[in-house]
Amino acid sequence: PTFSIAAVNRNTNVTIRTNNFPPGLVFDVYMGPMGTRGIGGYHVGTLNSGSGGVMTASFPIPAALQGSRQIAIRAQNPATGYFSYNWFYNNTTP
Repeated sequence: PTFSIAAVNRNTNVTIRTNNFPPGLVFDVYMGPMGTRGIGGYHVGTLNSGSGGVMTASFPIPAALQGSRQIAIRAQNPATGYFSYNWFYNNTTP
């Protein structure tokens, strides 16, 4: 599975768009400093993949990362080993 960054509201939230997510799984979503791939980051929510495939979801940027120039984000399901990560500039997108 992969995801892209669909939108960012600086210091507030980020919206992701998934691709090829397996159906029927719950993914934990984390954010961390750039370069960490989100490993050991702040838990910001969960993503239920439902029927799988493509979906969008928004997650809050944790207070500890507000003001950061770049932020890593990760979605993972430890039971299956599925994971995906990306990063974004903490700037509001149009």
